[in-house]
Amino acid sequence: MTAPRRAWSYALATFVAMLVLPLVVWLVLPRPGPPAKPPRPRATAAALATPEHVPAASSTPAPRAPSKPAIAKEDELPAEDEVTGTVVDSDGQPVARAAVGCDDRGAQMTTLSDMEGHFRLPAEASGCLVVAHHSQHPSSERVRVELGKDNVVKLGAGGAIEGVVVDEQGAPVPSYRLTVELFLPNTEGVDIGVRGRPRKVDDPAGAFRMEKLPPGKYVLGASAEGHPPGKSETVEVEVGQTARNVRIALPRTATLSGTVLDEETKKPIAGATVRLDGIAGGGGFDIATPVTTDAEGAFSLVGVPPGPFSVRVEHASYKSRIVPGLTTRGASTIREDITLRARGDGGSESELEGIGAILVPTATGIVVSSLVENGPGAKAGLQRGDKLLRIDGVSALEMTLPDAIQRLRGPAGSRVTISVAREGEASVEVMVTRERIER
Repeated sequence: MTAPRRAWSYALATFVAMLVLPLVVWLVLPRPGPPAKPPRPRATAAALATPEHVPAASSTPAPRAPSKPAIAKEDELPAEDEVTGTVVDSDGQPVARAAVGCDDRGAQMTTLSDMEGHFRLPAEASGCLVVAHHSQHPSSERVRVELGKDNVVKLGAGGAIEGVVVDEQGAPVPSYRLTVELFLPNTEGVDIGVRGRPRKVDDPAGAFRMEKLPPGKYVLGASAEGHPPGKSETVEVEVGQTARNVRIALPRTATLSGTVLDEETKKPIAGATVRLDGIAGGGGFDIATPVTTDAEGAFSLVGVPPGPFSVRVEHASYKSRIVPGLTTRGASTIREDITLRARGDGGSESELEGIGAILVPTATGIVVSSLVENGPGAKAGLQRGDKLLRIDGVSALEMTLPDAIQRLRGPAGSRVTISVAREGEASVEVMVTRERIER
């Protein structure tokens, strides 16, 4: 074989080997399979355990950031450093979705119970006074909870009120709104919650029944289309008992007429709005629809209560004014002319006549929360925190807030005697001369 032919043969053999060898290797060696999947985690005892069967935690848990309150969930286990417990009803049955919170701590210390009544709060809640609320049960009393303790918070057992709403002639009112105007609990910290909200009642006999009420004293209010509001006498509710034959009479409606005038020029003011102010009773209905003065400044406000009551008068060019101390004295129509002062640049925007005190309702009564600086109440000796005992000799302990406000308001120059309870002192009596107050 010649040298050129031999070289060509070697080259051809090398080329064939390069093609065949990879094919042989591919056929002989096993082909790789798909990438292996990571093993699925197996359910552990801790993952499957219910709160009643929680395995013991490690004696040295990992440090964690300060916890925030969370809604309890059935599929989550309480941590070792969480305050846990159960919300039950008055019969000892677990209550789901009850709001649980520290009544003496910040709003962050709150949670909801799970479907088995269990709740969890952060460790910082240990030692606090917990209160539980639920729309279908009276609120619980305060319960001190502790870390590592089997805490049980029991919702209250309530009573009931049955009664009827009638008109001024004693005929049943078939449709009205009913609400709790006043609630004085027998136990500190108990809240009436949603039961105090207005509710619609439709009954041909005007009858109503309110159930699961926390024990204490109640004043109920009712209002209906075309009637001023009415309220009940004080009703005492006891656990497991029904207070019966409660009667709420809606008073006779009356009309307030008059003219709104410029205080300086005595000219009539057209386009002023006149409405009732500070009136409560049943909620949900316009007791008297606001009216607007005509071109002659005249108005006629239909549906005012017997009194005492107040009206608010407003106009864009004048200071708004609250006129207090109005009464019908049994008449179907009364008249009151009202004057307004023109607004000044940068001056006050409203005027009212009274004692210059802001009142708030509490579980034990009505309290003075603030006073107008150098106002008539402050000058007479009233102090912030004073609790009202009597107004002109009438007990204020079971008085609704709107009633107290109307009794304290009055024409400038008139006087009112107020007895108050003051911390560290016996009852104090002050006489206040009412003034016109600008704000």
